[in-house]
Amino acid sequence: MARPLRIDYPGALHHIFFRGNRKENIFEDTSDRLQFLKFLSNVKTRFDVKLYVHCLMNNHVHLLPESGPVHIGNFMRELLTNYVQYFNKRWSRVGHLLQDRYKSILVDKDSYLLTLIKYIHLNPVREGLCKEPEDYIWSSHIEYLGIREPIVETEVVLSYFKDLTEYEKFIKEGETNKPPLRKYKRYEFYGDDKFINEALNKISQQKRKDGHRRKEITFNNMENFIKRKFSRDLNNLIPHRDVEIKRDSAVILRDRLHWTLPKISEIMGVNSNAVSYLYRTSEKKRILEEFDEFCNLVD
Repeated sequence: MARPLRIDYPGALHHIFFRGNRKENIFEDTSDRLQFLKFLSNVKTRFDVKLYVHCLMNNHVHLLPESGPVHIGNFMRELLTNYVQYFNKRWSRVGHLLQDRYKSILVDKDSYLLTLIKYIHLNPVREGLCKEPEDYIWSSHIEYLGIREPIVETEVVLSYFKDLTEYEKFIKEGETNKPPLRKYKRYEFYGDDKFINEALNKISQQKRKDGHRRKEITFNNMENFIKRKFSRDLNNLIPHRDVEIKRDSAVILRDRLHWTLPKISEIMGVNSNAVSYLYRTSEKKRILEEFDEFCNLVD
């Protein structure tokens, strides 16, 4: 059975978590955790994603991101690809680091943002890794307390409290249960029937506005577009030639997949300055319109 596209729209809040393959550790030491946080900070900025929570456990991670203009799947793909490649190279590993797909649950922000902030920040306490949440340095709780430079949107959450003392009291006292999980078809939600219907309506509106559904754009989409338009394969580009193919590829990889210039240059076999020139001198609007139309036609 084909995997369903994840429900998403601009401003959608997701509880995302993923774990190591066979529940094995995905962080071996402090350097791994710091590198993951670096990737997380960079990728969320590039994809204009708001992040409210992160918690790095030994064999799994919790995130609470809010979608920007690009499908959340592209943000997660970039984040996980970067980290898995880093980890496997550093530890000379092969095979799957992560267990299957990451889990994503659509969240009613108005009802359950604070509930999930609390639940996720107390995860290390429940797992016996610390006695108090502020003792665990690999969650965003210490960023809310001002102990570390934040990569999460602390202002939004702290605006619900009169001061930090009230926030700390909220985290430590009372129930710590997850919100009730609701299912619709193969999708999962933290929210009531009204929220689910509103979310589905937003997706329909986005589809009508864009002319096609908000889908996860992949490298294969770009490869197929190039093959259709130029009857050529990206693996067979000729040095110092095939300029138009490289221009189209640079624009799509930069503006639809949000790849970095070094990553694009590696794929195309030219240096980053050349990629930058091709990108700057291209007819971006025309190329993107052609690509978007192609994705809609082959959807």
